[in-house]
Formats: sequence, C-alpha cells, structure tokens
Amino acid sequence: MKLNDLGHIYSSGNSFTTKAALLQSVYRVNKGFPIGETTVSIPDGLDENGKPKKKKKIRREYGHMVKGGDKMWYNFYNKDILNYAQKRVAEKLPEETIEADRLFNNLLSSMPLAFNLFYPLMELLEKDVVKTTEIVAALFPNWDITKVDKIGIEFIPTPIKDYTEDKSAMDAFITFIDKEGEKNIIAIEVKYTDSLGTNKAKENEKKYEVAKNTKFFTAEGLKVIDQGCTQIFRNFLLTESYRMKEKMPNSYNVILAPAQHPSTLTELNAIKKYFNDTCPEDKLTKYDLETFVHIIAEKVPAEMKDWINWFEKRYLDFGSEESLYKELKG
Repeated sequence: MKLNDLGHIYSSGNSFTTKAALLQSVYRVNKGFPIGETTVSIPDGLDENGKPKKKKKIRREYGHMVKGGDKMWYNFYNKDILNYAQKRVAEKLPEETIEADRLFNNLLSSMPLAFNLFYPLMELLEKDVVKTTEIVAALFPNWDITKVDKIGIEFIPTPIKDYTEDKSAMDAFITFIDKEGEKNIIAIEVKYTDSLGTNKAKENEKKYEVAKNTKFFTAEGLKVIDQGCTQIFRNFLLTESYRMKEKMPNSYNVILAPAQHPSTLTELNAIKKYFNDTCPEDKLTKYDLETFVHIIAEKVPAEMKDWINWFEKRYLDFGSEESLYKELKG
C-alpha cells in the first residue's frame, strides 16, 4: 500500500496521532470503505504583516473518515453495535453530547472505540454474569468485585442540575457489588488520540459544592474549581456526585488510553496535585488500553476471540504503519 492511496492524513502535531491516523486510514482502504469528509480550519491568507489571517472552515476528505457509516457498520465490529449506536442517536437526550458524524464516520474517534470495546461486554453480561464478573475482576483486581451489576456507554446522570449541572458524560461505566453487598461504580474516560478538553466550566456552584463535600481537595484545588475547572475535574466531580447521590461507598475514575498517548499523564497530574491526603490513591488512575485488551483477550469465551482480536489489530497495531509514517515525514 502506498501513502497516496490513503488520502489526507490528519495530524495534531505529534507522531502518535499521525501514526494512529495512518493506522485507521489503512484500515479503511483495506476494507474498501468509501472515504469521507470532515471540517477543518485553514488560514484565510496572510495579513499586511505576513501573518495568517483568521482561519476559515472547509470540508475536506481525510483517510480516517468514511461516508455512510450511519447505515453500514464501517466504524463498528458488527451490525449489533451499529444498531445500538443508531438507537442511542435516535433517542438522544437533550443533555447528551453524542455526535452522529463522530460516532458513525470518524474512524479515529474515541467514541466509537468505546462502543466497540464495551458493547460486547454489555451483551455478555446479559448472557453470563459469572463470566463477565470474572473478566471485570481480572481487569480491576484491587476493587473487591464479586458481581458485575451493569455496564453502560455514554452515560450522563439526569437531571444534570441534581449532579454537577454539566453535560460531561462517562464514556463508559461499570457498577459492581462488593463482598459487603454494596454497589460501587467505575467511571471510564476512553481516549484514543484526543486530549481532554481545556475549556473551563461556566456553571461552577454545583461543582464547587460537590468538591467540597468529597473532602478530597486542598484549599487551592477548591479555588481552581470555583474559578472554572477543565474537563478532567468535571469528569471526576460527576462520578463523585453520582456516588454521593446514589449513596455508594466507593467510586473510581479510570482514564483508558493507549500507552503512548502523549498527554494523559499531564492531564492526570493537573488534578492530582490538588488532592489532599484523604483522597485514596486509586480514586483516579490511568490504565493502558493495551493491557486492558490483553486481559480481556485472556478471559473472554472462545466465541468472542474474533471480536477482541479485531479490536486489538484495528486500534493498537502500532508499528504496522511505520514505513508509511517515514514516507509521510520524508
């Protein structure tokens, strides 16, 4: 395969994103999927000082985009996952931020990745609670998981005014029963190449109240939240708000991202530096997607091996695009 076969290759300035875009572009071409478009911003010429003018938006074909993914399962492992994605879009709540184009047509997006990873586990839970619990307990051995209660995708507790008054959602979640018979929650932020948002919240009163009630933040941390916090704070506070409202003894926040993801650890440190000594170490952790998938592959029933092997090859086969990357950079 040649670089010219792939179309435009997306890059946000780091090698990891470029390689992932190449990997997804190769996947599209190998599958024979039609190339799609996305909106990009380009400089609108130069001003009198030779500097780029205000950017304008155009539609452009990119190798990691497909066309017609809302009708065919181009972005999903099978038709069942497509059907579930279609249902979620059709029944989208006003508070939900599910974007149809990103879900159906963007091969590089973390949103369909979450559907591809967690929907088969949702199906398995309906058929075999014991096996699903075995898998989840192997993924999170330190959290006293005796029975998986529920697995969900793109979850935003409503009404949002009862929580943090924010449209942040859990990309995925797992609720489980511990040995005391209590229900607990694992909220999972799923990332592929994207970074967590740096825009600051405007409605901060509820978030500040939740943060204060957790007793996990330093005075400086509470001040940051009161002045408007970024996405990693909002995700954490949503989970804690849900835990307290549902009277759960424990909640955990996991950022699930490839090992080479360039910004995850920086994002973690941006909030962890404001935790005080009462906040448990495992309240917020990073989990390498490669390790997560490897553990699932070891535990799933034989009939699910094709799915997890497909997932690993599609999203994590980094290195297979190395020659194309060298060509692109050469």
